Amino acid sequence: MGRTIKIINMIDSHCHIQFNAYKDDAEIVIKRCIERGVILNCVGSQINTSRRAVEYAKKYKNIYATIGLHPIHLFSTEVDEGEVAFKTREENFDYEEYKKLANHPKVIGIGECGLELFHLPKDANRDEIIKKQSETFLKQYRLAKELDLPVVIHVREAHDEMINLLKNIGEPIRGVVHCYTGDWSNAQKYLDLGLYIGFTGVITFPAKKTNPKPQEDLIEVVKKCPIDKVLIETDAPYLAPQAYRGQRCEPWMVAEVAKKIAQIRQIDLEEVIKITEDNTKKLFTRIK
Repeated sequence: MGRTIKIINMIDSHCHIQFNAYKDDAEIVIKRCIERGVILNCVGSQINTSRRAVEYAKKYKNIYATIGLHPIHLFSTEVDEGEVAFKTREENFDYEEYKKLANHPKVIGIGECGLELFHLPKDANRDEIIKKQSETFLKQYRLAKELDLPVVIHVREAHDEMINLLKNIGEPIRGVVHCYTGDWSNAQKYLDLGLYIGFTGVITFPAKKTNPKPQEDLIEVVKKCPIDKVLIETDAPYLAPQAYRGQRCEPWMVAEVAKKIAQIRQIDLEEVIKITEDNTKKLFTRIK
């Protein structure tokens, strides 16, 4: 195991501790996070995981909840992320049900919501999928605006479509593009729209020898992104940082993301942790 970093109020701004990957030992994992001083934003992907996120937030002082409908759950399809494989259950966004769930003061955001063109049902009509995902995202954005909460945006293989969708809203967007893995050109467009950029353990991965450019592009974003617009996250149980590859990711591993940012930008680790804590609290204003 890598060196343990214990600094109070390190925030994992995006994880899924309520997912089935932790069904046998969630309390043990949460205890590890508490011992390391890590605060968790537990993010829902549909109504049942959003409800569980709120339940965890009620139970644990160091956990907050974000609730929403992930675009892969608008259609039934097979998903294999390496760490976890499952079949999605189709769901329509119930505005009033999510609004009711957001009444709890530890609900700090709406999402993750957005566009997903990587996992598509067989024989899917791409235009129809983009249309439904876009409409559902806009409903969740409207709920976020009504409740004065930020949006947590998922975008995979759909940056052009997502940027156009956000531009058409016609106002600065309060939110974060989570698990950013794109290039600087698209990152600039998100930043121009007012968004924060969330980085995961992906930034710690070595570049592929056969195709190094995507990782080189991502490291360029880490270097150039204004530090006051950077959030750190794990997306646990997915994407364990390089020091823990092959293991299930846990939220306390967010320390590895902070270490990598400090290394890339040549600044102190403590400074990265303090700045990203402040950034997360500026975006998610219900975090106390």
